[in-house]
Amino acid sequence: MFFLGIYAQEENCPKPKKKAVKLFDLAKTAPSKEKKALLYEATKIDPNYQEAFDELAHMNKKKSDNLFSDGDKNFVKYENIKRDYWEKIVKICPAYRNFYHTMQLGDFYFGKRKFIQAKPYYQTVLASPNAYKKDERYAYDRIQDIETYINLINDTVPFNPKKVEGPSTEFDEYLPMLSPDNNYMYFTRKMPDESKKAFDSGDKELFIRSRHTMGNRYSGGIPMPSPFNLGQYQGGVSVSVNNKLLFITLVDMVPYRGKDRNRYGKMYANADIYFSELKNGKWAKLESIGSNINTPYTWEGQPSISSDNKTLYFTRVLDQYPNDMDIYKCERQPDGRWGDPINLGAPINTPGDEKSPFMHSDSHTLYFSSDYHIGMGGYDIFYSKMDEKSKTFKNPINIGNPINTPKDEHGFIVSKDGDKAYYGSNDKGKDLNIYSFELYEEARPKSVAFVNGKILNNLGEVPEGAQVIVKNTITKEEVEAVIDKETGKYVAVITVEKGQDILLTAKKKGFAFSSQLISANQIVIGKPVKTEKVEIKPIEVGEAYQINDINFATNSYEITPRIILVLDEFIDFLKINDNLKIAINGYTDNIGDPQENLTLSENRAKAVYDYLLIEDITAERLTFKGFGEANPIAKNNSEKGRAKNRRTEFVIVSK
Repeated sequence: MFFLGIYAQEENCPKPKKKAVKLFDLAKTAPSKEKKALLYEATKIDPNYQEAFDELAHMNKKKSDNLFSDGDKNFVKYENIKRDYWEKIVKICPAYRNFYHTMQLGDFYFGKRKFIQAKPYYQTVLASPNAYKKDERYAYDRIQDIETYINLINDTVPFNPKKVEGPSTEFDEYLPMLSPDNNYMYFTRKMPDESKKAFDSGDKELFIRSRHTMGNRYSGGIPMPSPFNLGQYQGGVSVSVNNKLLFITLVDMVPYRGKDRNRYGKMYANADIYFSELKNGKWAKLESIGSNINTPYTWEGQPSISSDNKTLYFTRVLDQYPNDMDIYKCERQPDGRWGDPINLGAPINTPGDEKSPFMHSDSHTLYFSSDYHIGMGGYDIFYSKMDEKSKTFKNPINIGNPINTPKDEHGFIVSKDGDKAYYGSNDKGKDLNIYSFELYEEARPKSVAFVNGKILNNLGEVPEGAQVIVKNTITKEEVEAVIDKETGKYVAVITVEKGQDILLTAKKKGFAFSSQLISANQIVIGKPVKTEKVEIKPIEVGEAYQINDINFATNSYEITPRIILVLDEFIDFLKINDNLKIAINGYTDNIGDPQENLTLSENRAKAVYDYLLIEDITAERLTFKGFGEANPIAKNNSEKGRAKNRRTEFVIVSK
């Protein structure tokens, strides 16, 4: 209805004068101009007449909303008039209409980022015993947001940015991105276009790759080869953990098909995400990640790939409207294609804009920009850590002042060890350059280890369809390594703390169990962990396969916790391949009495046998035997050779 109805007043609000009420009643059916005059007259007769002020506020709100929808900047004038009427109402009686206008004023100033002015209005609602419970909860949440803002202003975090020499030049450099192993830095460089004539001078944007040299230094960088830098705008990249897969944002001018063509024009710059794969040392043709993600009606860009290559985070805009920018993800399907986009939702996305996602290699910590979460102004950098159990993101935390400023901050990335952050800025001069600084402890991602190796089959070939699973033996977290189909080289990133071991298991249907235990003393946080070559062999009756890392103490056959780690994975293999019958064979080196070695090897084989029985592998599938120092697989004239001979094997009896 055009005219707002009269709401029940609180008992402590003043009663209107009768003469003013008569004018108010006449205004209900009067034409617009007469109505406005009658309402003015009513407020002169009774300066405390809240209903009249309420209706005047409503008239100006409607005018403001209509102008805003038409893109007319004059909407601000009527918005401020509306606010002035609200303030008159609240001054007369804050509880009028159950604190409606008190809440509206709080939201008005909150939306303008005038948090100090907004706070008293929310406090008024919170202090009243008569306010609606939902309004009390809402006011409490807004006050907490305001306190967050006050703390941001008053509390600073460590911040000492330094220009990254090499990539930073006299030209503009921005949109930095590190490869997960930090061996390369990718960025955009704007420089004069020498191909243009003097009278048609202009700049061009080049997509650059810079190589890590030493310490925290990178080379000046060179333009990426074809299919990159071919004239089309390219930026916002992400690279797979093995540096073989690159995702990039491409922009084309396309016909606008959204809801408001008159406002946004016939053409617009539509961004989509493409990828290229490095094959035989050359980057392949750029391909769309899929029509279910890249559409004519949406803008997609700023990709960030997870370290296992299975989840792609990106920014998406629906219908080209302001305040529709959110962070999405899509999951890689078993056939290699990408699934449909999934909006991350709350608490990451808001009614405002969220963009520039960066998922760290730990696959738990997401950094992004937002203009809606409480911040210093403009776009602020936030981070959110994933809950271990629910695998959902926790409430975002503002990375702090002075990292965030009243200006816009975005394009924020973090090194693999979590110690350093990188971003593009022109704060130190007129040119955009790339800067880095030491990231304070609370904002750092989890510690990670990069596990590198190579997997081949018994013929020296890359086994198609094989998996390498890396497991933290304490947290039980598992990740799948990314395997290069050409070379068999694999890389996996797993979260790990000091003192935690890692277990690596190779899997392929029809192939035997193969594992490696990586001790904590082999792991340096943030550094590559080199593993021995993994060789998997087909399951064949009569074939013997060594179970690595079954290391008993001297003259002992006790099953230790470290041995259990390996045996538990072996048990999983036996449960999956429940048709197998095996013999467990134990061996020693040639140090000591041969008969004692035979007995010791028998006891060790039986210890493994007994543990498998406890874990529900039936006795009908198992036998065991000790062979002492017989059948060595290496010479016993060195410790290295003797270590190889002290082993536990399983032999396929039937399948």
